[in-house]
Amino acid sequence: MTTDGLPAGADLRAVEEAIARHPDVVEVTAVPVDGVVAAVVPADFASAPAVRDHAWELLGDRSAPRTIALLAALPRDASGAVDLVELRRILVEDDPPKSTYTPPRTKLEIEVAEVLRDVLGLSRVGLDDDFLELGGDSLRAIEVANLLEQRLGLEVTLEEVFAASTVRNLARNATE
Repeated sequence: MTTDGLPAGADLRAVEEAIARHPDVVEVTAVPVDGVVAAVVPADFASAPAVRDHAWELLGDRSAPRTIALLAALPRDASGAVDLVELRRILVEDDPPKSTYTPPRTKLEIEVAEVLRDVLGLSRVGLDDDFLELGGDSLRAIEVANLLEQRLGLEVTLEEVFAASTVRNLARNATE
């Protein structure tokens, strides 16, 4: 961490530029709130985990924000500029929909995350990333269930993939 609370190597402008290149992002502002949070105004549909993964691919682990927050609009001051004070308040107090990357910790969580990552074609899948938000569907759920059995010996039904929906829950259910 740097002295201003940002991860080493974090450049807010670079974060904004990288995220703005995502096709489903209309507007973005990166702010230092408990690390870096990218406040994103999405197009018709944007998945916060997909936007986060896009940023990680372009910026790498050290510079990409761990949290993407989806907002209907960025708050503006009287001159039309983004009101950073109000934006920080919204991010902290209003708790908008967010996707925060939490890395898998245990061997089982890491292996389950690798299965989801491989099936969904992502560079990383966090502990609490939702299967459907990541682009999962019934065909991919079947593939997840098959790979969990082939690689890890876990018998998971299609319904269990959808019900558990996260690495944390899939790993927890496997140990119960």
